[in-house]
Amino acid sequence: MRQKIRRILLYVSLFLFPITMNFLSPYVSIDGAFAGVLSGSALMFIVLFLSGVFFGRAWCGWLCPAGGMAEVAQTVNPKPANAKRLRVVRYVIFAVWFGVLVTGFVLAGGIRGVDPLRLTERYISVDEPIKYIMYYLVMGLFFVLDLALGRRGACHGICWMSPFLNAGMLVGRLLHLPQMRIQSKPESCIDCKKCNNKCPMSIDVNAAVKTGSVKSYDCILCGECVDVCPKDVLGYRKKA
Repeated sequence: MRQKIRRILLYVSLFLFPITMNFLSPYVSIDGAFAGVLSGSALMFIVLFLSGVFFGRAWCGWLCPAGGMAEVAQTVNPKPANAKRLRVVRYVIFAVWFGVLVTGFVLAGGIRGVDPLRLTERYISVDEPIKYIMYYLVMGLFFVLDLALGRRGACHGICWMSPFLNAGMLVGRLLHLPQMRIQSKPESCIDCKKCNNKCPMSIDVNAAVKTGSVKSYDCILCGECVDVCPKDVLGYRKKA
């Protein structure tokens, strides 16, 4: 039941993406930065950072529209992605984008205003035919990368949102704040490795079980490993 609910939420998020796209857009945040304005997308990235402090990357597993696309692509190519190699690409892309964002605010003389509806004055991101070009380009890019690279390949390789979530996770851990994690009972594990086969983020969950919890910054708290385990070794816990 949990996985059905999770997938429904992801598919609804994907269906609503024509409305929400600008609020998750790296371009909109840069456009606002060069005008000295915190746009809706910049505010959303701040919210993602704060959510990462307490809930890790649960956004990715439960609410991200790209996650809905990944669920569809995984039915075609369920092979694990090379997370380590793709992570390097992702952070290089993020560093360049974030550098441009900061440069924009510096050149604009700092943050001089807030405009949650910047470039989205009609409340809908895709509100005219020409904007569908960008919409389909984004959707097509994520879908092709997921198909070509394996499970959540686009998430591993180009996602500009996950670094904010990971930064939040890091801050939460450094401050020893209670965070949602997947905890385990190592003594009950039978090494069936069903958790590894089911993990959409290609994490070695079986190895993590031996340590008492899944500490990987790639964990999206989807609960696939929890639900597939035949011995109830895994479960959700709030832990500092």
